[in-house]
Amino acid sequence: MAGKLTVVVIDTEKSSRKTLRDLLDQQRNLEVACVAKGQEEAFPAIRASKPHVLILELSKDSDKTLKWIERMKLEFPDISIFVSSADKSPDLVISAMRAGVQEFLGRPINSEELKKAINKVFKTREQARVQAPTRGKVISVFSKKGGLGVTTLAVNLSSALARGAENKAALIDLDLQLGDVTSFLNLSPEYNILDVLNEDGGVDPVKLQSCMTRHESGVFVLPEPKNPADSDNVSSSQINQIVSHLRSTFSYVVVDTPHNFDSKNLEVFELSDHIIMVVVPNFSAVRAAKRTLGVFKQLGYPRDKVRVVVNRVGKKDSVKVDDVEKTLRYPVSWVVPNNYPVAIDAVNSGVPLVNHKAESNLAKSILELANDIPDWSRSLYVELRD
Repeated sequence: MAGKLTVVVIDTEKSSRKTLRDLLDQQRNLEVACVAKGQEEAFPAIRASKPHVLILELSKDSDKTLKWIERMKLEFPDISIFVSSADKSPDLVISAMRAGVQEFLGRPINSEELKKAINKVFKTREQARVQAPTRGKVISVFSKKGGLGVTTLAVNLSSALARGAENKAALIDLDLQLGDVTSFLNLSPEYNILDVLNEDGGVDPVKLQSCMTRHESGVFVLPEPKNPADSDNVSSSQINQIVSHLRSTFSYVVVDTPHNFDSKNLEVFELSDHIIMVVVPNFSAVRAAKRTLGVFKQLGYPRDKVRVVVNRVGKKDSVKVDDVEKTLRYPVSWVVPNNYPVAIDAVNSGVPLVNHKAESNLAKSILELANDIPDWSRSLYVELRD
């Protein structure tokens, strides 16, 4: 298997930490990122290294540890978690597995048992890599409340993702009545979404490719209809076909969505690998976001399909990012700083700020977000306990 597995160890016993470190150091293609006594000490290393494997002692207060494991699986769904405990009662093992634990090891830890568990992770990841379908990732950018910067984020994120390779990113303007993507990119396209539709209600893949407008940033854009009244001529089924065709050609398909839950939006949400839900640090936006998360839960979406991005964050905000997480009971995946002068200058110039103002804190944040997205993945829904 190409690459190394990164491991973080959490164990209260000094001797156990040393034993684990020695055993792990003997493994090939494995790197120990951190060996810590407790969860607080280890968390910065977990966030920084995004380890493939977390090995931790299941303390006497097992309920508290299992709750923490649930939170780790929610924020880092790809992580494989091993626990060790002298108590291997069936009830405890079942509770651990329900919390997201992959391997339940005895104490003291047996070297062969640990080696088998590590090898299983290697094989699982290699199998997933080999069998993974070659299809692009669909990312919808959404907020139920308007004016939060959805289009700004969609335009700049797609431009950032498009850097460095042909046919890497496409951008669909799904606001079929009042879309702003072409204005933000200073485009006057000859074709739009209506031109890719056939009379029989289908979508021609060849026409679709030829109707995409390439922006100088490298992103290919499918604009909204010129006449807002024509929006009803596009069906949710056609949206499905468009997105499906584009994901077979582009590495990333970013969709700038309107602020509603109509059938076209729902169709895109279903197809999306991730929905970036944009929120800003004020009470009204956070309340709207909380209601939106409730809708996504009713729709049965896994929690890690939806990524919360807090936009326009400043030092003087009365609502802090921690407040947003606590209110939503949902992890914040990314924070974008507030820099209105840079943002409005990019809009007025018709050039993505990741190209126009690449050295600004705002552009750097979005570029870093684009670099982080390839590591985003999907896992099973995990409900947080109160």
